[in-house]
Amino acid sequence: MHFAVHQEVANKLIAAYHGEEPLANYLKKYFAANKKHGSKDRKNITALCYAHYRNEANTFPLADKISAQIDMGKFVASHQIQPLLFIRIRPWQKEKVVQKLQAANIEYQVLAENTFAFANTTQLQNVLELNKEAVIQDFNSQAIGELLKLVPTSMEQPIQVWDACAASGGKTILMFDTMSNIRMHLSDIRESILYNADKRLQEAGIRPASVQEIDLTQAFDIKKPFDFVFADVPCSGSGTWGRTPEQLAYFKEAQLNKYTQLQAKILHNIIPAVKLNGHLLFATCSIYAAENENNVEALVATGKFKVVQQQYFIGYEKHADTLFGALLEKIAE
Repeated sequence: MHFAVHQEVANKLIAAYHGEEPLANYLKKYFAANKKHGSKDRKNITALCYAHYRNEANTFPLADKISAQIDMGKFVASHQIQPLLFIRIRPWQKEKVVQKLQAANIEYQVLAENTFAFANTTQLQNVLELNKEAVIQDFNSQAIGELLKLVPTSMEQPIQVWDACAASGGKTILMFDTMSNIRMHLSDIRESILYNADKRLQEAGIRPASVQEIDLTQAFDIKKPFDFVFADVPCSGSGTWGRTPEQLAYFKEAQLNKYTQLQAKILHNIIPAVKLNGHLLFATCSIYAAENENNVEALVATGKFKVVQQQYFIGYEKHADTLFGALLEKIAE
């Protein structure tokens, strides 16, 4: 009986939803206005709504624009299964994390030395000291660390690092844990996001040298260029739509064009901020060539950069997101 009622509610919600906002936000507003639904009701109705979009996932928007590096069949099929929840265990915290997970009888898979995977609905906030002991971070967001290891550092003098699109701060923490002797500066266009990122860094025991609100689409003054700039730019997020499958039904070419134009502005304005012989790590969570390879080609075409390494971090065989990263060295002003 309950299932039939939940399905009826889900059907009405799906019929009234047209993709104007993330499905999660849409459902949150509905449940806030309809207190009659208990926690189990909310959970089941939400699952049915997401299942609807997953079950429809037999095609992908703008498939002809997906990078040739992506296996289309495997990638599309992966959207029918909800991705896993991943954590990255921070340095010297593994023994403590394992003890706490075992004490709480939480099941997990060990995917790498410091990478554990869980069922997506696993609640960890009351078990682990998040950000201090472990960071909730997708498998391939962690894998970006392989490119960070290629950036030259020195124990004699700290390098100046700018996380230009800091967002929630997860990759900022990754840089601190992966790179040696760095002085971190972070920025974002959104004050509220920066506030949350700074709070998260405090929980992680990290004190950045500066936190600044910057609109990267506008020209800005650079007092001194950085040794390393990490630009995880705004994008379609198409490599993460396993988590937001409603995008499969509503994403349009106009939106892709909007993102590529935004990325071009940001990268153009960031170029002067990279020191000669310094490095730029350009990253997206997209699988569209226009957001990835094309942007790298444009940077190289300026004559100011050479590619050190670029790759897709494939997630569709790991129940994870698919990301793109390119490490470039600045060879001319």
